[in-house]
Amino acid sequence: MPVTDPHSLDEQLHRLLTLETAADHIHGWHPTLIPGMLQTADYARAAIATAAPALDPDVVDDRATARTTRIDTLGQAPGRAARFVIGQDALTQPVGGPATLAAQLDHLMTLLALRPSLDVRVLPRGHEHPGLYGGFTVYRARPGQSVFVEHLGGATVLDRPEHVTSFLHACDHVVERAANPAESLRMIEAARSRLAHT
Repeated sequence: MPVTDPHSLDEQLHRLLTLETAADHIHGWHPTLIPGMLQTADYARAAIATAAPALDPDVVDDRATARTTRIDTLGQAPGRAARFVIGQDALTQPVGGPATLAAQLDHLMTLLALRPSLDVRVLPRGHEHPGLYGGFTVYRARPGQSVFVEHLGGATVLDRPEHVTSFLHACDHVVERAANPAESLRMIEAARSRLAHT
């Protein structure tokens, strides 16, 4: 089905929420966008509308609102944690325009300050790594693990151990090349500061 089919998107969203709710650890690599569960409503609305321009605006609004509540799954069980590596380009990609991006970076910094279970690191430009093929998110829910990959045709969930292992290795390589949490926060703050002067 095409990505603009709302029924297909509903099924994908349901599967994603099921994975997120069950997972005790979430590890993601997002080269060009802020991860969905960390997005503001305006940023999410712009990202969804750009990726699926044929979607009805009401459906876009519903999905954007749903994204803003997904971060709450991190507080539903002790020990649950999420680590995301984002590409440096995600800090400057003007999704929704400069004001929307500025609000998104403010929101990201607030989440990092308030949620110790959240770890966001920035991968500076110029590094070669296995994540060059694109973004993905690994969900660990004992006893198994799954990988969620979004693409223009929709989304794919992989759960065969050999596939998951490949993504885990890629995630480890991306983390090794990313800035540490303190330096990543400085990069986010610097990107936000530059927006204030544009």
